[in-house]
Amino acid sequence: GYTFMDAFDADPFSSECQHNLFYPFSSGAEWKFASWLANSGLSMATIDECLSLDKIYSAADRMQRIYTDWLTGDRAWELQDALPDGATLLSIILSSDKTHIIQVGNCQAHPLLISLANISADVHRKGSTKSYVLLALLPIPRFVHPNKHLRGVLASRLLHQVISVVVKPLKMAAEVGCMMSDPVGNLKYCFTPLVAYIANTPEQHVIACITDNASAISMAVSNQFGDPLRCAVRTASKTRQLLIAVNRETRAWNLSLYFQACRKWQLNGVTSPFWLDWALTEPSSFLTPEVLHHFFKMFWDHDRKWCSRILGADELDFQFSLL
Repeated sequence: GYTFMDAFDADPFSSECQHNLFYPFSSGAEWKFASWLANSGLSMATIDECLSLDKIYSAADRMQRIYTDWLTGDRAWELQDALPDGATLLSIILSSDKTHIIQVGNCQAHPLLISLANISADVHRKGSTKSYVLLALLPIPRFVHPNKHLRGVLASRLLHQVISVVVKPLKMAAEVGCMMSDPVGNLKYCFTPLVAYIANTPEQHVIACITDNASAISMAVSNQFGDPLRCAVRTASKTRQLLIAVNRETRAWNLSLYFQACRKWQLNGVTSPFWLDWALTEPSSFLTPEVLHHFFKMFWDHDRKWCSRILGADELDFQFSLL
């Protein structure tokens, strides 16, 4: 008759079990951990939070990685590996954007907000949780220089100088660490690198210290944006090298000549980027895509037109009607 071994061999994954008795788990330790979670009586929310603390894969072959919060990403683990053993990574998020305040005479304000990437994304997405707090109000200067471009250079320099002053304690903590207490009173050795700066595209160019015709995260310029080859990453060390080359050619106090020398390297004239001495901080990593220009307008201005040209408008409408 039909035996248990027949049923066992009929399993489509029996070949995997020959090499790994705990399949689809990758090891006996992982099976024991899953078994403990299943019988622990913990809520699903608590289990999800527990699993988010490690790199999670969808199968035992560890080929398909599951990403949830920022701490599950490669960058978080790279930063953690760069810290001393036992140190705690506090990943800083900054955000800034000029806004009009109609209630006080249509004035402008430039708030700088701060948060932590350690906070769950579900919490970040809710404005009522107040996961972002006001760190500073950045100045909105009106310089009297007759040249519009040079007024922009002065404003960009001032922005970086002010942010550098505001985040100085965070830069010190990122460099040497800082003892902090957790919610239950335990002391932790914490490091605070900048991992994200949320801003619109024009402000990202100011933060990256580049001109409008260059990429904030790579060395590409506007006439290379459509190239199939990937350009080199715009790293902090590369920006430092370019600034050294410009300083050899002219001095920062000569605003006009300095700006002209910077434009040859697609720099915007800022002499001291606030992130240049911030340990473990890279502009190519902390500058995040902006939803409006990088996703929404990219789709409607490019992807949609390409699909419409290839398929035809009628066929595209028909395909959407099937969704």
